[in-house]
Amino acid sequence: PADVVKELVENSLDAGATRIEVEITGGGKRSIIVTDNGTGIHPDDLEKVILEGATSKIRDTGDLLSIKTYGFRGEALWSISAVSRLKISSRHYTSTEGCYIVAEGGVITEKGITGMAQGTRVEVRDLFFNQPVRKKFLRREDLEVRKVREVLLDFALTREDCHFELISNGKILLNLPPSPKEERAKLFTGEGCEKTEINADPYSASIYFTMGHRKGKIKTFVNSRPVDHRSLSQAVRKVVGYSSKAVLFLTAPPFLVDFNVHPKKREVRFLEESSLLNLLEGRFYSAPKVPVFHLAQDRKTSQPEVLGQIEDTIIVALMEDFLYFFDQHLLDERVNYHRLGEGSEDTACRISVKAGERLEISEMKELLRKWVEIGSPRVCPHGRPIYYRVHLGEIYRKLGRDFKLY
Repeated sequence: PADVVKELVENSLDAGATRIEVEITGGGKRSIIVTDNGTGIHPDDLEKVILEGATSKIRDTGDLLSIKTYGFRGEALWSISAVSRLKISSRHYTSTEGCYIVAEGGVITEKGITGMAQGTRVEVRDLFFNQPVRKKFLRREDLEVRKVREVLLDFALTREDCHFELISNGKILLNLPPSPKEERAKLFTGEGCEKTEINADPYSASIYFTMGHRKGKIKTFVNSRPVDHRSLSQAVRKVVGYSSKAVLFLTAPPFLVDFNVHPKKREVRFLEESSLLNLLEGRFYSAPKVPVFHLAQDRKTSQPEVLGQIEDTIIVALMEDFLYFFDQHLLDERVNYHRLGEGSEDTACRISVKAGERLEISEMKELLRKWVEIGSPRVCPHGRPIYYRVHLGEIYRKLGRDFKLY
């Protein structure tokens, strides 16, 4: 069911839809209905969409080097129609009425005209009705619902311009109107996420993340498509730490990316993978000399203001609209690692300030000055978070006071 939903939603997005409603019953095993407000299917093409290899998105082999659509293989509707009872209703934007076809096991059994708004509605019923062995291997209903929900959330993360709604057995599970990317990112990272980004021709990338999770999960999107790519995930972990939840949005020229590696298009191959990974890790590490916290409120200064030391281990500082708690050993270790160069993790660790070591205010200020100077990295050379921070607004709210902008 989740794969069916993924393919149908991709078609809706390729048709320019700005609102997509997914309704499932029985975890999608009984029915899946996807309705959109896209451009619709032209009446002349409606019967062709379930033919094997039929696609309107690839016209010649050169198009494979500039893929900008989600679907392009011409297999989705053909595959779905072969194992279900399918009805497709669509009204093209140039038409005054809609048309529909009904197919069972890949064979059209009915067609006609129907009244409907512009867009497309695809109804998939009795999945694997003609393949009982496949049907037997479907998961429990609650697990199938969870997988469908995850698919919709992936699309919502990368397509903040679209309204997504998920209904299961008559109950609304998701209702996500268009919203800024920061808000969509919080659906995965949770509140208090930070952002870091690069723009280096021909790539651009942004990472939204929150630190302090025991098992930091990473989601990666390439050209608005969710993908599984171990090397990309590892690169992100080196930037934000191994205990961070993070979402990477990477944009790359289509000719440098191959999405045709796997039928589900979850895997991706890069033409110049090593240079891309070096760019991600190198650029993120050598960030601007003054830290920029995109999700913070403006404050008079972006330089840390040292407040003191806790148990001779944690440096407390104020910066932007956040109260920071720095692990002094990891902070010094990161500064020394930058000074000594690559491959110096053990040496940097050995010569750095230790936990339990009393520091003067001047020494703490100097440590933070050097940290800002090297681009305010968030993790030590081993991937542990250097700091934890709390927004002042949260502290004020806990104390029953209004937080005033500076």
